[in-house]
Amino acid sequence: MLWNLYAACFDFVAELAPYQDMLDEVVAELDLRPGMRVLDAGCGTGALEARLAERHPDVEVVAVDASPVMLARARRRSWPTRPRFVAADIDDFLANEKGRFDRVVSVNVIWALANPRRTIEHMADCLVQGGRMVHTTPRWRFRFDVIVACHLRRARGGRGLVRALGLLPALAVAGLLNLVLVLRVVVGNHAWRDRSRWQADGLARLFSHPTLGPATIRPTYAGQGFLVTCDKTPASLI
Repeated sequence: MLWNLYAACFDFVAELAPYQDMLDEVVAELDLRPGMRVLDAGCGTGALEARLAERHPDVEVVAVDASPVMLARARRRSWPTRPRFVAADIDDFLANEKGRFDRVVSVNVIWALANPRRTIEHMADCLVQGGRMVHTTPRWRFRFDVIVACHLRRARGGRGLVRALGLLPALAVAGLLNLVLVLRVVVGNHAWRDRSRWQADGLARLFSHPTLGPATIRPTYAGQGFLVTCDKTPASLI
């Protein structure tokens, strides 16, 4: 499974300054309050969970991923308040969780879904009335070199630059695996005909759902991705 291979170098990608900035933006958009229930659909190695545990230890986090290797790496982290990690296909998990979450979030997952519209509909069903979903996803002409260049510019001092340069071999492998994963999605799902998941206007259509308000879409990840936020309309307004 390619995602299991990708797990070995994913944590190096998560160390990149633009990726860290993106996580900060996601956490801010979630607008969390104590006692909320958060679903991370496609948690990977737990980078977002680490951020949430640090800044919002008073929320309940359920983190789902289909890759056992990703989850194993996530569970090995040191957790002050450990999330609940679940090994499952996202769609299968969502089918049994209607109306159970205040927030649904994913970081660079939408692009890889077999049927993103169906999964987004399931996510909407899982939200409580007035809940919110926040997602990031790369744009079509994604440039990993721009991300790395931004990271290197942000490196502080000699040690910071040496560490940043030391990441390059792992990042090269990650970039190659990412390209293979993208090609598999594009070919397997005939996504060359429909690039909606990689374009702002297409994402707006994907997130068009009777129970969701209009999606707010803006650039993130050094301009190489989109941050999508939308709220579930309270029942009284439907």
